[in-house]
Amino acid sequence: MSLMSEKVLLFWDWRWLTTALVFLLSYVVVRFYNKVFKYPKGPFPLPIVGNLLTLRNINELYEMTEEWARKYGDPITLWMGEKPMVVLNTHKLVKEAFIERRHDFAGRFSTKMGELQTLGNHDIIFEDYNPRWKALRKVALTAVRKYAVSESLDTLCCQVVDAYVDSLKEGPNVVDSKVPFEYMIYNIIGMSVYGAKFDRESPELAELQAINREFFEVAPNGLPSDIVPWLGLLYRARERKIELLFKKGWKTLDDLYKRASKSYVPGKIDNFTHSMLAAREEAIEQEKNDAQYLTEDNMVQILTDIWGAGTGTSMAQLEWLCLTMTRKPEIQEKMKKEIENNLGQDRPKLQDREKLPYTQACILESLRMYPNAPLGLPHNTSCDTEVGGKFIPKDTGILYNVYAINHDPSLWDDPEAFRPERFLDPVTGKVKQELL
Repeated sequence: MSLMSEKVLLFWDWRWLTTALVFLLSYVVVRFYNKVFKYPKGPFPLPIVGNLLTLRNINELYEMTEEWARKYGDPITLWMGEKPMVVLNTHKLVKEAFIERRHDFAGRFSTKMGELQTLGNHDIIFEDYNPRWKALRKVALTAVRKYAVSESLDTLCCQVVDAYVDSLKEGPNVVDSKVPFEYMIYNIIGMSVYGAKFDRESPELAELQAINREFFEVAPNGLPSDIVPWLGLLYRARERKIELLFKKGWKTLDDLYKRASKSYVPGKIDNFTHSMLAAREEAIEQEKNDAQYLTEDNMVQILTDIWGAGTGTSMAQLEWLCLTMTRKPEIQEKMKKEIENNLGQDRPKLQDREKLPYTQACILESLRMYPNAPLGLPHNTSCDTEVGGKFIPKDTGILYNVYAINHDPSLWDDPEAFRPERFLDPVTGKVKQELL
């Protein structure tokens, strides 16, 4: 073959390759934007990366999604790579989605973090909407009702708080609020869920505190692969570290569960583990087929979720409330007087809540202003549906902007101000039930 012939063939090889690449790229682009146009509007996405380049420079996404909703209309769509995530920013749309069309939006958004956290087990936080989820949820709700009517929680809370107050008499004058709150909450949740009391030298307490601190150092905002699965290839070491932390936490909490379950006697409920075991027995007696879902590992997983959610959210809210009381001593004084006038030196109980409407209102106002999950827990559509007149395809991720709703001036007067009175009826002085 002559040199000229070889050059011609090489030219045509490159030309064919270039044509194929252009065709492939065109196909990817057209296919992506055909998909984009099916969803509600939002910031303009790019193929493959979606809106990730825009999102990487945003610190408070809940504020930005509210701004985009004003620009593009509500709801909006954000593209996490090629994965759509629809964000609801108003009370009206959230009510439509999760009340009027609750079954359409009841699915759970699958994440790598959820997969690592459950370790192959099933719960009611990460489990998709299916018969297993229904059975687990039924048991959890029954357990809550059984435990709520007992006086165990009142007694446990008083014991833990009294012990901490006594320790202040001999402690330092300046205290980091996070330290006592963490100790109190871990003990209250530990005793409530497992009947386990931690002293300050407890190995279980030290282990759980260390796991919690390391977790938030490694992945304070979740994992990149929660949003774009293929990013897991780049962050495998981080995922492995998270997996090991969850396994260590599981072992500690599983040991606490086994210890609590040994003391369970039917008809006697001393902690939430006992309540779960009683609810499980009751559920299997009513529906024997549910036994396949109500395994011991799944019970441990639900209790682990309660531990994680209870400790983290409670500590965060106590810190916010403490900070607010420090900045607004007049509110702190008003709360103090209400407690003294209605309870005196008596220990507060859950049944005393009705006597403390202003204190309740302060807690509710703190929850309104500082939501623990500003964009809620991700859901997934279980079928083709719509919200706000916009079509939402099946298997679409759903976020709901709790922060925007809680700071919506059309719902709340002067929403940026801390005003507990907004939750109180001006005539009766009691908490407004319609705002709960």
